[in-house]
Amino acid sequence: MNRFYKKYRSLGNGVNIILLISVLVPLLALSYYNQPSPADDYCYIDTVFKFGWLEAMNYYYSGWTGRYFGIFLNHTNPLILHWVNGFKVLPVILLSGLIYALYTLFRHLTPTLSRIAHLGFAGVVFFLYILQIGSIAEAFYWMAAFVTYTIPNILTLLWIVLVLRWYRQDTQPGRILFGTMSGFLIFAVIGSSETNLLVMILLIAAWWVYRILFHKKVDGFMITMLIIAAGSCYLFFSSPGNAARIGGNPLSGNLVFSVTSSFKKLAELSKNWFLQTPLLLFSFAWLAVLTRLSTGSRNYFSVPVWFAVLLFIGVLSAQLFPSYYGVGIDPTLRVINCVYFFFLIGWFYIIGVVYHYFRHLNFSKAPFQLSLTKYTILYLVLFLTIGYSFYKSANVRVIYTDLLKGKAAAFNRQNKERYALINDSKDSVVYLPPIYTQPVSLFVEDIKPNKDHWWNKCMAGYFGKEAIYLKEEHSGQK
Repeated sequence: MNRFYKKYRSLGNGVNIILLISVLVPLLALSYYNQPSPADDYCYIDTVFKFGWLEAMNYYYSGWTGRYFGIFLNHTNPLILHWVNGFKVLPVILLSGLIYALYTLFRHLTPTLSRIAHLGFAGVVFFLYILQIGSIAEAFYWMAAFVTYTIPNILTLLWIVLVLRWYRQDTQPGRILFGTMSGFLIFAVIGSSETNLLVMILLIAAWWVYRILFHKKVDGFMITMLIIAAGSCYLFFSSPGNAARIGGNPLSGNLVFSVTSSFKKLAELSKNWFLQTPLLLFSFAWLAVLTRLSTGSRNYFSVPVWFAVLLFIGVLSAQLFPSYYGVGIDPTLRVINCVYFFFLIGWFYIIGVVYHYFRHLNFSKAPFQLSLTKYTILYLVLFLTIGYSFYKSANVRVIYTDLLKGKAAAFNRQNKERYALINDSKDSVVYLPPIYTQPVSLFVEDIKPNKDHWWNKCMAGYFGKEAIYLKEEHSGQK
């Protein structure tokens, strides 16, 4: 049986890597055609050019938002060096960082599995993520969005890994290094967005509760991280700019409405994620893997089921809460991206916790042992479901269509033609043609016919022009 299991595991790892490649390669290729968006990307650097780097960040912190780390990243985007092509490099770094964060997390949670298995597990989660992600452009290509959500998501996973590694260190220099890095990641994540702030606070709170209830311990590392989190929250919430983002809707600040709306939205989203992806079948495959792990190899899953489930639901619903409480509206697609990301990781972790619990109750027999025939059936059904989900996914269709039908290339070319018009013009007022080809995977917003629109003013200021108009022409296909 072990021989057959090894063959099926090897086959499964290969399939998982193929799934990763099937969605990662086109996303990397699309990066070559990415461009800065008139929506915010130019605005941050226009402010830097007008007021200076530090004063520009203070302007946003004092007048708009407490997201101090997001402010720092946005005001340090490649346009500050007039490096437009930097926006082609950033998505590559972002995608690589996301895969690495998933890989290293799974490597620490299941240390006895092979590196290929860990990469394959990262591939499965990434594949499922792309199948149902709310907005590809906001997750990987629009900098103003991905610095606020995708980057802190990555940093949160790395923080979990660092905490696990700190407790395994035997040397003081190692603990100082991992402790310092952990503190910085807390500072960075909390300063990125309200959504990620709540995720981090809940994770730290769960860490404290778990250590106190089940280990009866509080150590200096925990206290230090809590102090850093408290200081970061103070820096975030003491921003005068936060008031500008609240109160625009009569439902904002309504606690009951916000809580109930968050749970309703989570139930609606979860239903879609279960029914429109092969998640449940991958869950059975994950159970098959868990049956082959020893008790010591499942050490990080030895958490009470009730505790893990409460944390799972709390982290997901907390990400939806700020949208309802702050502005009284449904969360944006970039927030949904964030919720789905933690939903996938949390779901597989919950399965591990539940399996470990039942395995612990019955030492003599591992539940969910599969025969050769059952392995074959599981793989066949999984292959068919994966193929169907891949074919039906609107996101997969979008990334391949934008790439293979030349929409991304046309979008890139039209932007370059615009740059040439601006740079070659000696006039202070410039008229630009519309971006006719608007690939869904890359395009966010364009400038407007009104020269006084925020996007127009920012782009004009960045290029040193008095005004930029959008020509009144009929747009082409999207």
